[in-house]
Amino acid sequence: MEPTTVDTTALTLPDGPRKGGEALPVAGAPQAREWRITTTSRHTVSGYLPPWATEDPSEVDVPIEHLAARLVDVHHYADFEGQTVRNARRTGHDGAEPADLHVLCGSIDCVPFAADPDPRVPTVNLNLTPECWLSDLGPDDVLRLVAQLRAQADRLAYEVHPALVAARADWAAAHGDGADAVAVHLVGSRT
Repeated sequence: MEPTTVDTTALTLPDGPRKGGEALPVAGAPQAREWRITTTSRHTVSGYLPPWATEDPSEVDVPIEHLAARLVDVHHYADFEGQTVRNARRTGHDGAEPADLHVLCGSIDCVPFAADPDPRVPTVNLNLTPECWLSDLGPDDVLRLVAQLRAQADRLAYEVHPALVAARADWAAAHGDGADAVAVHLVGSRT
């Protein structure tokens, strides 16, 4: 059998083009590159390696019977940082000290040979909290989430914050400086 080379940049997937868009270029990113997987029998598969991709999935001397599995594992990604907030306590009320909690971090991902069509184009995976991910967000999904987060930020700023200030003022008026905020009077006891 004669060695072959397959250029996947022109590969048409069975479902045809999918929704999506181009990822914003990362400032200072190198020029677009090419990844290449070469088998022990010298068959080669190559494809576009975006400038924003963190790792190069290139490999040599892959047994031909493992080529399909290697292609499924091709995953381009670029992580982005989120926000750090103070977590009052860890789960389970175990008395642990407050800790930093990282929220709204994630990555731009593209898995060109994924079984599902959506991840075959760049999408966003967003970690809301350590236990909650929003996955495979397209451009419209990201903008919808941005609008929801802005609406929630406005609600916190213009509804919740004033209500909290008013609640604290009311509490202070009813309890003084807060030192004796909880007074227990038993029925029949002397006060």
